[in-house]
Amino acid sequence: MYEPKTLHQRTVVFIILPIFLFLTLTGVFGFIAVRNVLVDQWGETALAQLEKAAHNIDMQLNRPKQLLSFLDGMSKRDLETGIHEIIVDRLHQIQGVTEINAEWPNEMGSQGLRMRRHILHRSKNEKNTGKVLGVTPPLYEVAVEQNNVLLSTSLVNMEDEIIGKIELYLDFEQLIAQTIQSKWWNIYKAYIVDQDGHILAQTINNKEQTAQHSTKQFGQSNALEKKTLAALSTDESGIVFGKGIPPTEISGFYRLHQAPWTMVIIAPGKKVLQPLIKFRLAYIITALSCITVLLWFIRSSFKQTTQSIKQVSTAADELANGNFSKPFKVSTKDEVGDLLHSFNRMTSQLQRGLQLHKAMEIAKEVQMTLLPQNDYSDKGITASGVSIYCDETGGDYFDFIESETHPGKLHVAVGDVVGHGIGAALLMATLRALLRVRVQKPGLAAERINDVNRYLCWDTLQYGNFASLFYLEIEPNNNTVEWIRAGHEPALLFTPANDTFTELLGKGLVLGLDADIQYKGNTFHLTHSKHILIIGSDGVWDLENEQLERFGKERVKEIIRNNHHAQPAQIIQKIIEEVTVFRGDAEQMDDITLVVISLEQNSLANNLSSSSTLSSSKSIKT
Repeated sequence: MYEPKTLHQRTVVFIILPIFLFLTLTGVFGFIAVRNVLVDQWGETALAQLEKAAHNIDMQLNRPKQLLSFLDGMSKRDLETGIHEIIVDRLHQIQGVTEINAEWPNEMGSQGLRMRRHILHRSKNEKNTGKVLGVTPPLYEVAVEQNNVLLSTSLVNMEDEIIGKIELYLDFEQLIAQTIQSKWWNIYKAYIVDQDGHILAQTINNKEQTAQHSTKQFGQSNALEKKTLAALSTDESGIVFGKGIPPTEISGFYRLHQAPWTMVIIAPGKKVLQPLIKFRLAYIITALSCITVLLWFIRSSFKQTTQSIKQVSTAADELANGNFSKPFKVSTKDEVGDLLHSFNRMTSQLQRGLQLHKAMEIAKEVQMTLLPQNDYSDKGITASGVSIYCDETGGDYFDFIESETHPGKLHVAVGDVVGHGIGAALLMATLRALLRVRVQKPGLAAERINDVNRYLCWDTLQYGNFASLFYLEIEPNNNTVEWIRAGHEPALLFTPANDTFTELLGKGLVLGLDADIQYKGNTFHLTHSKHILIIGSDGVWDLENEQLERFGKERVKEIIRNNHHAQPAQIIQKIIEEVTVFRGDAEQMDDITLVVISLEQNSLANNLSSSSTLSSSKSIKT
C-alpha cells in the first residue's frame, strides 16, 4: 500500500486528490441530474406533441366510427325506412372519405323472427323492438400503394353471423396532413407504425419536409428502434434512450386510441442535450482551471511551510547530535510561526536542560565521593555498603567513621533524607558534614545525635525538610554496640549460631523537625562468636514489582540466612541481584541503601546485665 512520505506527497494525496475526486463526482452527479431534467423536459414536450397529433388523427377517425355506431341495433323496419342510406350519405360528406362500399341484408324472414325470439329469451324485461343488426368494431387497414385507409365493419345477426359489410376508404395523406406539417415532424425523424411494426409514414430526412410511405419494418435499422418497438408493444407511451453518455439518440412514442397505430419520434441526443453538453464542457474547463489555480495556490502556500519544516528538521538532527543552532527568525503568526517559536523555546530549554544534566552528573560524581569508597575491616569488624539512587542524585546516605579519639571504635550511619534529587542530596551532604564533625568530639552517642539534630534544624525548620537516621557505635574492646534510631527503619541482627533474627528498635523522632528533642542510646553486648548486622533504607523493603508486590524483609532475611558465611560485600551483591530480578521492568521509585556488617569476636562478655543483654528471640526496645 502506497504511503506518502513527504509533505508534498501528503498534500497531493490528502488535499489535491480528494478535491479533484470531489469535483469529478460532483460533475458526474450534476451532469446526470441535469441530463435527467433535460430529458424529462424533452420527453414531456415530445409526448405532448405526439399526443396532440394522435388526438387530431383520432378525431378524424372517430367521426365515421360514430356514424357507423348508429347501425348497431337497427331493425327491419329501420332498413325499410332508409335510415342506413342516410348514414351512408353522411359518411360521404365527411372530409377525407374517398369511397364507400356497403353490402346490406336483403331479407329478414324467419331468421329475423328467430333473432327477435333470441332477444326476448336473453332478457325478460326487454320488449320486442325488432332489432336485428349488430356492428363489429371497425378494422383499419392502410393501403400504402393506394394512399388510403380502409375502415371496415361487419353487420352481424344475433348469432354473430355476418349478414352485411361496410367498407369506408379515407385519404391517408389528408388524415395525417396536419401532423406532417408540424414543426417537430420536420425537425426530427418521425414515424407512424401499425400494430405489426410496419411503417405507415415517415420523414425521409431533415431536408425534405414531407411524409413518405414505406413498406419497411420498423425496428430493423438500429438498436434504438428495436428497443422502441419492444417498448411500444407493451406501453402506450414512453421515452427510450440510445447508447452513450449522452445518448446518441432518444425516442418517444405515443399510441392512438381510435386506431392501432403508434406515433414515434427520434431525436439526436446532442440536439436534445445540447445545453447539457455545453454545461459539461464549461464545467470541465472550470474544474480544470480551479484545480490548476488550487495547485498553484497550495504550492505557493506550502512552499514556505515546507522550507520552514525542512529547516526545523535539519536543526532537530543537529540538536540530536548535540549541536545547538541559532534561534529561528519568526516572520509569520500562523501555525508555522508557532512551530518555529516553540522550537526555539524547546532548543533553549534543552540547552538549559543539558547544562543542568551535566551539572547533575557532576553533582552525582561529587555525591558518590561523599560515600565510603572502600569497605571497612578491622578487629573482627567488616562493613560494606551501597547506595543506588533512582535519580542522578539522591537523599540516601551511609558512612563508616573512625574515631580519632578512640582508635578502633567504628561509627556507622545510615540516613534517608525526605525527597529525591538535588535538594535531598544537598541536605544529605549537610547531614554528613555535621555528623562527621560531631563524631570527632567527646560525648556519648545520644549527645552527638542531639547536637546534629539541633544544628540541622537551623536549616530545615523553615522549609519542613527532615531526614531519618540509624546511628551505630561499635566498641570492639568491650564487645558492645550502641545505637540510636532517629525515625529510621530498624536494623536486623542475625545470629548464625541459633539462626535467629532480631530487630534493633528504639524510640526517636526524625532529624530536622524538633530542635529540643533528646535522643536516648540503646546498648547490647556481643554474646556469640559471629553476628551479621543489616541496616537499610525503606527503598529495599518497600520496592514493588509490576504486580505491585513488595519485596519485603522476609526475602532479605532468607538471603542473609543462606549467605551468612560470605563477606558483607558479597551478601550485598546477592541482595541487589535478587532485588533487580524481582523488580523486573517496574520503575525504581525510591533510593536503595544497604549496609551489611559482620561482627566476629574472639572472646565473649560474661558479665552482662539483663537490661543490656540482647535476647536471641526478642527485640531490644527502649
